[in-house]
Amino acid sequence: MNDKMKIKDITAVILAGGKNSRINQEKSLIRFRGDSLIDRQVELLQSIFENIIIATSKESIKEKFPRMQIAEDEYRNCGPLGGIHSAMKHAPTNIVFVFACDMPFLDSSIILRQIAAFRNSSAEILVPRHAEGIEPLHAIYSTNNLPYLEKCLKTKRYSVRSFYQRSNTDYLDFEPQYIENFFNINTPDDLKNII
Repeated sequence: MNDKMKIKDITAVILAGGKNSRINQEKSLIRFRGDSLIDRQVELLQSIFENIIIATSKESIKEKFPRMQIAEDEYRNCGPLGGIHSAMKHAPTNIVFVFACDMPFLDSSIILRQIAAFRNSSAEILVPRHAEGIEPLHAIYSTNNLPYLEKCLKTKRYSVRSFYQRSNTDYLDFEPQYIENFFNINTPDDLKNII
């Protein structure tokens, strides 16, 4: 996709602020097929989106991407919800497409399929759904959700899906063969499985 065709009205957000407590290493910097996970994500997302934000306060990631827009959490230690909140507040667009930094199998065709479905709906949140559940960290959010999201943060309800019922949320169903594309690395066993 050349620069003229890149998506300009949706900001891609890479959530890279997690504590990584179950795996004891910085997940975004795990090397996979020759590059770190976050390098692979940035390269793929730059081919699709004009605007990308990395939601993190980690110096190692900020130093790695000195030219990228960084959004640091306003609400600390709140999990992914804090990163989504800060990215929404800093995004130059009214829509953000959120990606967890530990997803090694992002696929541009799935991303574009979600965007097309979002554009053809009246939804303010669009979440992938498959046989194993839903994927809140591979989802599209309107910044209209900010008031609900801030209320959740202030009342210490940190589940990403905690404000879904307050918004116009749609689900996009994916066939079983796509489940692997939503895989994320949480444990040493997850890492062994992909390597």
